[in-house]
Amino acid sequence: MTKKLELLANVAVIITSVVVCTVLVSRYLVAPRNQAAIVKAAPVSTNDGSSRKRFIEPGTKISLAGLDWSKSPRTLLMALSTTCHFCSESAPFYQKLQQQKRGDVRMVALLPQPVAESRLYLDKLGIKVDDLTQAPLSAVGVFSTPTLVLVDNQGTVLQSWVGKLPETVAEEVQGQLNN
Repeated sequence: MTKKLELLANVAVIITSVVVCTVLVSRYLVAPRNQAAIVKAAPVSTNDGSSRKRFIEPGTKISLAGLDWSKSPRTLLMALSTTCHFCSESAPFYQKLQQQKRGDVRMVALLPQPVAESRLYLDKLGIKVDDLTQAPLSAVGVFSTPTLVLVDNQGTVLQSWVGKLPETVAEEVQGQLNN
């Protein structure tokens, strides 16, 4: 009887280990196909049963306490999170954006975590921004990270991109910043 229980326990441990490993590998090591592409129209389910679009429509007016859009003709708002591995994986792209952007484009990072924690995170990744602010991402209509939002000096959205961007879309973002 004891040997049967021991055998069952060992089988259960092995099955559980395989399931946990599969979930971890698929979640953290393999990017889902739809996450690696720009998401323009897919709705996101919310807790209240409604659905919201993952990106912010051009022409949408956004405001955020403490941010003055008029400081620059255009601002690239980078909605990130310290817990988002796609944000971390996109760090080289954000470094390149900072190095190659025109001088009249301001880069602002928005994270839901406290400013001190966010600053350490950005410093660790080598991401330099002109301003850093803390607020719930939903305050500007962001429901997925990373999200990039190009805003004019009146706070009007010109364009937005969601997710870890493929090279062709990354080039589009770079082009928008240099126009």
